Amino acid sequence: MTLSRLRPSPADAVVALGFAAVGCLAGAYYRPPGWHAFDGLGCVLVCLTALPLAFRRRLPVSTVLASAGAYAVYLGCGYQPSVNVWTPVVGLLSLAGCRPLPVAWAGSVPVAAVMALSGLAGRLHPALVAAQAVLIPVVAITFGHTRYLLVQANARLRDVTADLVAGQEARARNAVTLERMAIARELHDVVAHHMSVITIQAGLAETVLTSDVPAARSALRAVAETGRGALDELRRLLTVLRVQSDDDGQEAPYEAAPRLDRLPELVGGATAAGLDIRFTAAGEPVPLPPMVDVCVYRVAQEALTNVIKHAPGARVALTLDYTPDEVVLMVRDDGGPDGRARTGERPETVPGSGLGLIGMRERARICGGHLSAAPHDGGGFEVEVVLPLHASRRARPEESEGQGP
Repeated sequence: MTLSRLRPSPADAVVALGFAAVGCLAGAYYRPPGWHAFDGLGCVLVCLTALPLAFRRRLPVSTVLASAGAYAVYLGCGYQPSVNVWTPVVGLLSLAGCRPLPVAWAGSVPVAAVMALSGLAGRLHPALVAAQAVLIPVVAITFGHTRYLLVQANARLRDVTADLVAGQEARARNAVTLERMAIARELHDVVAHHMSVITIQAGLAETVLTSDVPAARSALRAVAETGRGALDELRRLLTVLRVQSDDDGQEAPYEAAPRLDRLPELVGGATAAGLDIRFTAAGEPVPLPPMVDVCVYRVAQEALTNVIKHAPGARVALTLDYTPDEVVLMVRDDGGPDGRARTGERPETVPGSGLGLIGMRERARICGGHLSAAPHDGGGFEVEVVLPLHASRRARPEESEGQGP
């Protein structure tokens, strides 16, 4: 054990010095007849009885033994029992608060002995001497052990909390990984479409290269434009796949990624499920980049699914706003027919996916945008995603994983 660990805490040092000072003052000013006169030796013994309390939490067993032994010597020298009778009891209380119950009961033996010796020295009735020797240690152990149990319970609670936090972080990382794999599959379809267009246009350019130069040039321009788009999508694909996965090597079947042209079908399905949806489109619709198109549809799907799950029968305002630089989707519900505010609930998953808002935020980051989801005043919930229409800085995996959902 190092010296730093043996150094007493300031609070314990103050307690020890307080008991020593009060004991010396009581011995000096309280002088009943029939006892040895309080002198320098008595003052030293009082200090030896009280000062071990400075180590009552560092060395609780040694504190009890030292304090009880010094007090026994004090009584054996014929000095009157004083307030220092409580110093072994305080040491026992600290021992029971930081050690198991068997150790505390073992430490009660010297305390009970000096309690009995103090009663006999004070010429008390034998019954009172026995009661004092038994009850005082029992009460001290009872209170101290209660604190010991509380400390142990708090330690277990900290461990459980740490395990829960670690599990939650692991589930969040797994959700991000799974969503990235799903996005990568959708990107595969997008890139495949670009390659098909490039192949067709290149073949057309080769066919009409000498017979129809303007058509060949137009085809080559289409090849260049489509190639740039495909290259950008490939970069996004590599960004998404730059993450460890526990894939078992089996490819699950999947459908082509849905686009915004299927939004009326999605709204119709949600209306059939009992929602009252008011759909509004603002701005001049423009062709969206493929990944932005998919992301907007997926966010709408996630938001409407959570309204069906958490607020069946709610009135929903679904707004799609086109601006020159970005597209904004907002889904806001009123909390259901009873108007309850779902402030304590947070939609987490699309049934069967286990991804929820974590995956939606990941999609928005990869597309260079951002997603917000929170309860609003008056009841209900609001989800909004803002996505740029032009090329933007791509989110790196380490950046995405470092941000909470």
